[in-house]
Amino acid sequence: MLLRKRAWDMMHEDFATIDESASLAEAIRLLRDSMKTAPDNNIVVVKKKNGSLKGVASIWTMLKAVEEKVLKDEDLYLDENTDWDRAFKRAGTACSHSSLDDHIETNIPILKPRDPMLVVLELFRKKHRSWALVQEGGSIIGVVLISDVYRELTRDLVTQF
Repeated sequence: MLLRKRAWDMMHEDFATIDESASLAEAIRLLRDSMKTAPDNNIVVVKKKNGSLKGVASIWTMLKAVEEKVLKDEDLYLDENTDWDRAFKRAGTACSHSSLDDHIETNIPILKPRDPMLVVLELFRKKHRSWALVQEGGSIIGVVLISDVYRELTRDLVTQF
């Protein structure tokens, strides 16, 4: 039954986490690695030194950082004399030394494990996010992605067509 589905029914208990002191390059590497086993994943949970939640580095914040740090580098311009390999390498090095701290989202959609499917959908819609963290007792215990919600919703719907 669709309305009986809860956040815990859809959440991923294995999710990428990183310390707040990490570099942007480390977060990018971690997200790429996590996508090998969970292709729909598009976030890395960022934790404070004491293990509590600091925020999330999403694929969007990382792409924005890459755009700012790499693609807008002064050596990268449309010119036939541009050494693209050298310029991109230099910009990439600058990106790798950049702190993750400037690219952490703190307005995080939070669910409780027992929140029903309709609450999950409403939270995604209101927060304009394709993911939410599931929290219990002050700890993050899982991540729900929009693709998981879609699969659950359409599983029952397609039998009605």
